[in-house]
Amino acid sequence: MGGKSSAPAAPDYVGATQMQGQISKENLNMQNYANRPSIYTPFGSQTWSTNSTTDPATGQQVTNWTQNNQLAPGLQDALNSQLGIQNGRSQLAGDFMGRVADEYSQKFDWQNLPQMASMQGPARLNNSLTDYTPGLSTAFNYGNPQSSVNSMTGNIQSSLNTGDNPALPQFDSSFRDRVAGDLMSKMQPVHERQQNQLETQLANQGFQVGTEGYTRALGDLQSRQAAERYNALDASGAEAQRLFNMGMGSRQQAFNEDLSGGNFGNQAAQQAFNQNLGAAQFGNQALQQQYNQNMGAAQFQNQALGQAASLDQSRLGAMNNAASQQQSLNQQYGNYQNQLRQQAIAEQMQRRGMSLNEMNAILSGQQVGMPQMPSFNQSGQAQTPNILGATQMGYDAQLAGVNAQNAQNANMWGGLGSLASTAFMFSDRRLKSNIKRVGTHAIGVGIYEYTMMGMAQRGVIAQEVQKVRPDLVKRHASGYLTVNYGGL
Repeated sequence: MGGKSSAPAAPDYVGATQMQGQISKENLNMQNYANRPSIYTPFGSQTWSTNSTTDPATGQQVTNWTQNNQLAPGLQDALNSQLGIQNGRSQLAGDFMGRVADEYSQKFDWQNLPQMASMQGPARLNNSLTDYTPGLSTAFNYGNPQSSVNSMTGNIQSSLNTGDNPALPQFDSSFRDRVAGDLMSKMQPVHERQQNQLETQLANQGFQVGTEGYTRALGDLQSRQAAERYNALDASGAEAQRLFNMGMGSRQQAFNEDLSGGNFGNQAAQQAFNQNLGAAQFGNQALQQQYNQNMGAAQFQNQALGQAASLDQSRLGAMNNAASQQQSLNQQYGNYQNQLRQQAIAEQMQRRGMSLNEMNAILSGQQVGMPQMPSFNQSGQAQTPNILGATQMGYDAQLAGVNAQNAQNANMWGGLGSLASTAFMFSDRRLKSNIKRVGTHAIGVGIYEYTMMGMAQRGVIAQEVQKVRPDLVKRHASGYLTVNYGGL
């Protein structure tokens, strides 16, 4: 077995291709048969019949399928009755052809129709008015109103002296932390004393350090102390806020005192300003009265001119309305004449096409429908196993094994190891013939020589490997088992 091995014989590719084609043909025949079920319903039945015939293109014998639809007796009678009615209606419609030809042989009479009305242009409208604007009064003397008053702004206090007020307190995280630190400093000696008392009590009760009871009691105390520290931290915020509010209250009180003093001085200045303002307003009111009298006289004159303009506009509007009304009457008359003409055209067209419309009415809607058989789930064609690819894969694996054996002068096991690089390969017992056991693999299954796909090969049987190492066996889409030789 250490000598040089010859290359394996080429596989029967033609046979493998013919085998794959035969399997594909069988799959197609099974699909055709599965998709032609016999269907029976209250409306009737649908069945299939077959006969053998010769394909004129290939000369091969093929199956010829015939679909047979049979209606229920009552439904068949109804169909025959409908077909008879349809035939009678078609014959009746055919009798109308002479009338249709006679009506359409007459030319359309355009001479005796009512004449189409034509519209005249709109009447000329009046759009000129007398211009009264030169006589309008637009200006008069306004007098000299007093517009300035001593504002007394020089005596108004606009700033406050807050230099001697208490400083503005600062409220931030450091201020709260100082308050919290003071509370913690006061609490720490109490907590230490509580822990010392508990440790002494536990020792007197016989609990040793590290025992479960000792640790649980000490943990309960620490939990309560932690809750107290948390409450102290929570309370520190409120305490810091209270101290901050006290500082702000002192500063606000000093500010209010400064503000009251400034307001007193400003109120006195405001009183003097109001007295000066009253004297100026008295003089302006007299001027306003004179202004109102002058404006009243001018408005009276302008109203008289406006009334004259409105009268002229009303007169022109009445003339234009009369012209518009006449235009509307003319348009209504023209529309009426055109409607008469259109109606005469429609009546003449209706007379010409009446027989044709009657014939179409008889023929319309007389189609007879066949009852629909219920549908079913179509059967899909099974996947054809890639016999040709598997043959090539097996040949490549065997050739690789021979090359590896020649290169390494391997023994019988090396030949099997060369198949490992091909990963999953067909190894189903159903694909093999001339099986002969030649050894035993390390996992306990046999090593065989056999013929598969027309080629002598060596390997294991998938069904045996599946019992001891199911992880190395996988079912192909064709249904045959494959073995991961790389994992052996």
